[in-house]
Amino acid sequence: MKNIFKIVVLGVIAFGILVYATADKPAETKTQVSDTSSLTLSNLPKEFEIVGKDGKVSKEDLFQTGSKALIIVGNHDSLSVVRELPKYYDVQIPYVMVANISSAPWFVKKMFIPGKLEELVEGRDTPMIYDFDGDMIKALGVTDNEKTTYIAYLVNENGSISNVFKGSVKEGALDGTMSEEEMKTNLASLVDYIK
Repeated sequence: MKNIFKIVVLGVIAFGILVYATADKPAETKTQVSDTSSLTLSNLPKEFEIVGKDGKVSKEDLFQTGSKALIIVGNHDSLSVVRELPKYYDVQIPYVMVANISSAPWFVKKMFIPGKLEELVEGRDTPMIYDFDGDMIKALGVTDNEKTTYIAYLVNENGSISNVFKGSVKEGALDGTMSEEEMKTNLASLVDYIK
């Protein structure tokens, strides 16, 4: 019994060392406030990794020139509510969700987050950008990494991008802490801003 315990402890220690040794160095965080009044489609990355799709998708495939689009940036709790937008409201503007997971630890991003995000988009037509390295977040100047916060940006016909709304949801929304009525009420504020 003692030997089994030693093997388990040594295995856990070895696994911890392996994760520590192979993890990428955390990116240096520079608080840089970007001027959201001058954001355009050209500021966004050229291609994106979409949850549930193989390969990368180009910016032109997601955002058509000459038409409006909505970009909603959030973490798992907030995106679990935002994904219900078409269920409660008839929104005529197509929207793209961005999973703000770039600040999560390397191991968590590789092992746990992809499965949770795939569950969020399952059976939905709304694309979700898997922003592993934070390129989209940096381009939009997002500095809020709270799991209950979401930020909406409107892409105008001329390609300019404006920050239109910042909302928040209840802690644990992914696990069902918000009722249908609470979700609908929460999203009503966003819908009012984009009409």
